[in-house]
Formats: sequence, C-alpha cells, structure tokens
Amino acid sequence: MKSTPPLAPQHRRIRLRHLLRCTCLVSLSLLSAPVLAQQMHNPAQVFIAADDTSIGYSGYVHLEFVPSPSTPSKLARFDRVFNIPGKGYRWDNPGARIRFRTDATRVKALLYFNELHISASARNSAGIYLIDGTTQPAWTFKTKTATPKRAPETVEVQMPAVAPGFHDYEIVLPYGDSVDFQGVAVNAGARMEPPPAPPALRYVAYGDSVTHGFTASAIDKTYPYLVAQKMGWQLINLGLGGRASNVSDAHILKTLKADVITVLMGVNDWQGGGPVERYRTNMMGFFDALRTVQPTVPIYFITSLYVPPSWSPKTQIADLEAYRQVAREIVLARKDPNLHLIEGLDLIDHDPALFDPVAVHPNDKGFAQMGERLAKQMQQPAK
Repeated sequence: MKSTPPLAPQHRRIRLRHLLRCTCLVSLSLLSAPVLAQQMHNPAQVFIAADDTSIGYSGYVHLEFVPSPSTPSKLARFDRVFNIPGKGYRWDNPGARIRFRTDATRVKALLYFNELHISASARNSAGIYLIDGTTQPAWTFKTKTATPKRAPETVEVQMPAVAPGFHDYEIVLPYGDSVDFQGVAVNAGARMEPPPAPPALRYVAYGDSVTHGFTASAIDKTYPYLVAQKMGWQLINLGLGGRASNVSDAHILKTLKADVITVLMGVNDWQGGGPVERYRTNMMGFFDALRTVQPTVPIYFITSLYVPPSWSPKTQIADLEAYRQVAREIVLARKDPNLHLIEGLDLIDHDPALFDPVAVHPNDKGFAQMGERLAKQMQQPAK
C-alpha cells in the first residue's frame, strides 16, 4: 500500500485528555473552561476538528461551521432551511452523513446534540455508523437522556477496533433530533486520507412526517434511507413532520440539483381539514415552481398511504381517497413524461400491525415494505 505522510501541519490538532473515563457519553457543556483546557492535553490522542479538510459531508441542504460551546474548534451544523413553528425540525437532518478515512487504531467521534430541536412530542436521537460501507446492530448511538425533553448533550461514538490499515467511516445522523459534529479523536501518529466521494446521484425525498421518519425506531428503518440504500443514491431527506401542501417548499427543492425526487404529501391536508381543491391548487403550483428550474428531473408523486380505520380525525372534511384522486388527476393533467404516479395504497399491506398507534405512521415493518416496494417502481435516472 502506498505510504501516506502524517497529518499535515495545517490540520487542526487539539490534544485531548480523557474527556470522561466512560467511553460512551459526556456533557462537555458542564465542564468549566479551565478543566476542559486541562483535559485537552494528551499526547496519546489527536483531535481532528469538524472543519478540517479530511472530513467530508453529504446528504445535507445547508452546512456551516459555528462556534462550539465547549471547545476552541468549530462545530459543523446542518440546516434544512424550512421549518414548522414551535418544532425546530429544520435542524433535524435525517440521514445526513459525516465521512472520514483513517488508519487509526482508536477512533472516537464527538457529536453535540444541541437545543434546536424543540418538539418534545416528536424526538428520536438514534443514529448509526458504518465502517467500510457496512454496519452492525451494535453500531448505533443516541443521547443518554431518553425523556422527550433534554438539555444539550455531547455524545462520544467509540468505534470498535478494526484490522490494520485504512478504513472508511460514516456517521449517519438521526431523523428526529438536531445534531452538530464536533470532530474525531484518533491515536497519535494516525494518518488521514480524503474520504471516498458520496454516491453521485442525489435523491431528494420530500414529504411530511412519514418521509421525515416518524415513527421508525431509527434512521436506517425509514423508507427514504431504505430506498437510497437499495438504489445506491445519496439521500437528502426533506420530510417535515406536520407539513401540508404548499408552494413555497418547491423553492427550496429546486436549489438542490436533485437527480430524482419523491413527493408524498396530502395526509395532513386531509386530517387537518384542508379543502380538497386547495390541495389541488397547492400541488399544481408546487410542480409549476419546481419545473421552472428542474424541467426534466424524474419525480415520483406518491398518493397517500393506507391509514388504518382506527385513525379518524374529527377535523376531516372529505375522505382521504378524495386527495388521492386529486393526485392522480394532477399527473394526468400535467402530461409530464418525467412525472410518475405511485399508488401509496400499494406500498404497505392494509394491516394495522404494520402501523404505529398514531396510525398515519408506519412502524419498522411497514417502512420495510414501503422501502422495498417503492424502490422497485423507481428507475435509475440518466446522468
């Protein structure tokens, strides 16, 4: 194997002492500056900061480096730009990835679960990591605090020992929490190489809470993750819990240079009592706006999924089937060869056991069916 020089002098190196004797979790925000400074001098470890050129990022809408509340280095913060008031979902970045490549024998990533996700009724902090493109059931992380409300918390992700040589590492962010990346600690003398590029084809999954991921048990159980994994695509998840049809979201989507898009929108119009014709107007306007910039990108418009009869919102003013029929009529009316209809009713068996008690949401088994069946109806776009 070709030898690689040690870390260049321009790399940020912050010597670490043990941040905590436990190798799992620590809240750096609780440490005073003098104590933290004392802990950042350990010749056995080197800290690679989030803005180091050896760290790669993918699957995000917007990324910026912001001051850390606890270290001299900066945090990588991900932002999906649009939001729902009182929720903070813009700071959730389902499936965004942090990538690096190293021959280190000891690897520990530091994640800062910040305070920006403010919804206490919808939180899921479970993320995963991969080594050399694969994961295992134990390769997960989450916050120590399991209650819906929590203070900001730093989580250390201690990677297992691997065979000597260079390996590729990927951290996949959770779908229901806001997470910053602090950096990675490696043993002294470890070398870094540029990480492999992410998949070239960019899949944007747009929708409401079902696309966001609720109520899967973790990010790798959500349908957009499963579709992207099966198809070999880079995922950008623009699902937003509680979203109903609107035109403005198209102005975010059209900046992302997607290669393929899925749109699943309508169940919140239904259960929120939105007029059927308003749904038609909004979705027509949505596609009009998107097509001004991306006239030929393949779009798969998914009609609303089956909803078990146990879920019957008092605010509905029409059957959910009426909104599905509007979606079908929109695809026919637009005569767009790159706009494809997918029947949501066919994606998951009509079995309440495949859905959450909040029955508009699939559970892990339902999402598994949906991801497999949806991927079969999608094609690799021409590049």
